[in-house]
Amino acid sequence: MDGQVVDKKYTDFIEGLIVQISPLLPPDVNELQKSYLITNIRKSATLMAESIIDNEEFNQIDFDKQCFYIQVLAEWSFHKEIDLFRSGIPARYWKGVMQKIWYTMWEVMFACVKNDATESVVLSLVERFVNRTYKDAVEELKEQSVIDKETEEKAKEQSNIAIMAEEYRIERKVSEKVQGFVKRFLLAIILGTVVAFAIIKFKMIGLVVILTILLVYNIMPAKKDE
Repeated sequence: MDGQVVDKKYTDFIEGLIVQISPLLPPDVNELQKSYLITNIRKSATLMAESIIDNEEFNQIDFDKQCFYIQVLAEWSFHKEIDLFRSGIPARYWKGVMQKIWYTMWEVMFACVKNDATESVVLSLVERFVNRTYKDAVEELKEQSVIDKETEEKAKEQSNIAIMAEEYRIERKVSEKVQGFVKRFLLAIILGTVVAFAIIKFKMIGLVVILTILLVYNIMPAKKDE
């Protein structure tokens, strides 16, 4: 596999992933860590592409499906590298932990391809085994006296994917509130215009009609909330 030339369509896809991933790096990741992470993602994803090319089972699925597996590996590499950055584990041990995670992902993905697993099953299995492998690797470092109990607990608590999911949930909630405000604001402008027109056009009758509309508009939401 050493020195194998990977088809350009794979390298283009991998570089596209890196372009998408780079802006997602959290602010507590420094430039050295960023370079380290991007390099590792590029290398691991390329090795995955090489393995796909060499493997008979993976060769039976189409390019888009192959890219799905490469992307899953790249995304989990992204999250677990960041977890390691924050873990307190000495940097010289990060590579060993990641190698175990990459090997686990390959084994799980190979089994999924062989058994024609759906994407949802693949994602579920990869998440389960990646987290288990990470936890086992941290415990192994503790058993070897590489890290102490406090660092072990800190490392196990890390979950960049959970942090990003929560940030996305909050952003979506804020966005929905803003959209709701904009809709109400526009409705108020339209209603105000209608009120002005009706009062000018129909004098008092128009005013009664508008007051009735306002009364109904304010009562209906209250009933929905009950």
